Amino acid sequence: MKNSKNISKWLNNEMSEKEFSAFQTTDDYTLYKDIVEAGSKIKLTSINEEVALKDFKARIKTRTKKKPQVISLKNNFIFKVAASIALLVAVSYFLLNNSQTTLKTNYAENKSFTLPDESIVDLNAVSTITYAKSFLKNRELELEGEAYFKVKKGSSFTVNTSQGSVQVLGTKFNVKNREKAFNVFCYEGRVEVKHGTDKIILTKGEGVQLVNNNKLIKIDNTNLNEPLWLNNESYFNQEIYDEVLAEFERQFNVKIITNNIDTEVFFTGGFNNNNLETALKSITLPFNINYQIKDNEIVLSK
Repeated sequence: MKNSKNISKWLNNEMSEKEFSAFQTTDDYTLYKDIVEAGSKIKLTSINEEVALKDFKARIKTRTKKKPQVISLKNNFIFKVAASIALLVAVSYFLLNNSQTTLKTNYAENKSFTLPDESIVDLNAVSTITYAKSFLKNRELELEGEAYFKVKKGSSFTVNTSQGSVQVLGTKFNVKNREKAFNVFCYEGRVEVKHGTDKIILTKGEGVQLVNNNKLIKIDNTNLNEPLWLNNESYFNQEIYDEVLAEFERQFNVKIITNNIDTEVFFTGGFNNNNLETALKSITLPFNINYQIKDNEIVLSK
């Protein structure tokens, strides 16, 4: 190969226009251009990780020591092409198995989604779930916000949040993970809830809530077959008033301003998500709070 230096410059995009024009007339360019183009068109197929690992270990065991080989510089371009193809395969495999799917809702919006394993998830307003392409192999997802899950029976199903995790096999449950609220309710089957070193098992009709001392406590959820928010009702059980106002903003897509209002008190009750003024009365009358509505802004005051 007479043009090894030129080939190296070509592969590294170091040629001037004049040099490249001259190089295109050589036999080497015609031959190795086809090799590079063929390498770029390689399509990946799915890889059986266990078989690949087993084969790799077998090769290591049977490999014998060989005398060092001196590689001629004239073959340098071949190794560059091979290295490029190997890198392409590795990167593509990584992206194939680690790409993520994100499902989300906006303000004043609830949506129902079917997951790859045919489990169903309903997302409350301003909520997001994210799961990997390999979800069917590892049923695990991330949740920000609130969601109701109807999990199809099968392998372990895990919901991770910033405040704790929930693990089940096949059941129906609700997870609320907001800035100032974390609770889980079980409507069917069994649910395992973890927060730090705390771990609680829930059965049908039971719930758990994170309280001020950063501990999980059990709460009853009897006589309900599903979360009230699925029927456009928001309900709170001893939750901080600030979280009640935040949920109001999410359901009605409004901005609430408080003047001299204690937002750290606890609130038990709810509001209807279909009528703004009726909902406002439901959360202000118990505390004798006045409200004023102006466009998309609501001012609360004493």
